[in-house]
Amino acid sequence: MHKRSSLYIYAVFLLIILLSLQGCLYPFQQNVQPAQPPREPETDTNSAAIPINVPRGDGQFTLRYDPDSSLNPITSLSSENIILSSLLYEPLFSLDGSLAVTPVLCESWSTNDGITYTFVLKSDIAMSDNTLLTADDVVYSLRMAMQRGRFVNRMRTIRTLSSDGDLTVTVVLSSANNRFINLLDIPIIKNGSIESRVPPGTGPYMFTETTTMQLNRFHRYRYFSELKVPTIFLRNCNDTELTELFDNGEISLIWDDPSDTFDIRLNRLHETRFYDTTALHFIGFNTNLSPLRNRDVRRAISTSIERDYIANEIMPGQSLPAQLALSPAYRLYNTSWEPTAVHPLRATSSLLLDAGLFDSDDDNYLEYPDGSGGDVKFTIDFIVNSENIHKVRAAHRIATTLRRTGINVVVRELQWDNFLAALNSGEFDMFYGETVLSADYNMSSLLLPSGSLNYGRTGHSEYRLLIESFLSADTDAAEETAAKTLVDEIRFNAPFAPILYKRYAVYTPMAAVSDASPSQSGIFRSFYEWNIDLTMLT
Repeated sequence: MHKRSSLYIYAVFLLIILLSLQGCLYPFQQNVQPAQPPREPETDTNSAAIPINVPRGDGQFTLRYDPDSSLNPITSLSSENIILSSLLYEPLFSLDGSLAVTPVLCESWSTNDGITYTFVLKSDIAMSDNTLLTADDVVYSLRMAMQRGRFVNRMRTIRTLSSDGDLTVTVVLSSANNRFINLLDIPIIKNGSIESRVPPGTGPYMFTETTTMQLNRFHRYRYFSELKVPTIFLRNCNDTELTELFDNGEISLIWDDPSDTFDIRLNRLHETRFYDTTALHFIGFNTNLSPLRNRDVRRAISTSIERDYIANEIMPGQSLPAQLALSPAYRLYNTSWEPTAVHPLRATSSLLLDAGLFDSDDDNYLEYPDGSGGDVKFTIDFIVNSENIHKVRAAHRIATTLRRTGINVVVRELQWDNFLAALNSGEFDMFYGETVLSADYNMSSLLLPSGSLNYGRTGHSEYRLLIESFLSADTDAAEETAAKTLVDEIRFNAPFAPILYKRYAVYTPMAAVSDASPSQSGIFRSFYEWNIDLTMLT
């Protein structure tokens, strides 16, 4: 990804310019693709379309924006606009950079059983339509999030929602979850506004359609006086243009999933801020292949994975190696839960031997009985999405390691549509998977028979009680005990093999931004606390 060496090269280049120009230092510029012609944004029914004049840098704080998509934080499918939404909308709670929960719009909350929750909202919170936030707005927003958009899966356990007066919300769940508040970083919008392209919210900025597309400070925002940037300008660009515009000072901040399919490479001196996520890379198994029905075989494969190498060499700085199913960033994670250090290949070979695999023809590859007195070479069809070079490299590394243990592995690199089709049809033995777990680490999608990621039928109903015990724990001690029991069971039975948890990144020009606190809940979390030097944004 971003090599440190590039910073040194760039520093030398600046020094050469400095010497050659006798003290006159000019910013490094690259050729930029011509700006796209003005486009008309989508508008609400009663709004007139206003052309977009694309602003340049010159001391302006400018962010990427997709004018062809809405800014509705619940229904938008645009990653650029979803990122912007944390400047326009706020949740009841947010997660910080280490995934700890902090209240935002919620003053207090209580539950006696982890099923019925009562939330009291902060009073006098203004919305951008100049009304005050009410419990009806919260109930409406959560109800819409249950029905459509990107939050549907995490809301499935809600049974009823109701408001009691202007500031009290009651939520009843179908089963106990004492970490339900971890899921409530859902942006709150105005009651009845789900169809709006830019519904009213309580965030620090308002979307304004003038001669430029921009965000302006909301004058009734409670931390209005602490916002360092009066106006945030918006710029439409494609992925290729993004890095050039950042290098030229025309985009002020870039968010990046460093292990995504598009690899951002920057020339401008910049600062990088990583933050933890619940995005998990894992290996899934298919029990159609008889050896993979044996937990010792699956456990052997999991044991062989060189997680530190993948996290530190293939995705350096971008991930946390995951020896266990829970992230090392999980607040009660205990390194003593991890397996005792042993030689991984030796441990893998021992488990394969226990599973009854053997090399009958001395070709250095293992066989297994075919049930008719013969044997079959143990060959694994391992599929991976070809569009992600990081996953492809990791898959090949895993395959190479497994071949050393005697397992013949064939890596099939498939484009996304073909990869998904293979998963749905069961035409694989192993797959390199990725999922973003909900912030309460509910692993039902991976572990239960009905789980959306249980493509290979390794999940069983026996895991349900372990998940429920983990989610319903009402003290740290009980939660820690339940967490250890859950990860031990997953490690021993290996329904899937965790590889790593991703960290996302935010890039800003050197010395331009300080005290930033991006998180999985929102890139611009607590934006009023950010210190931004506009003179460095040129």
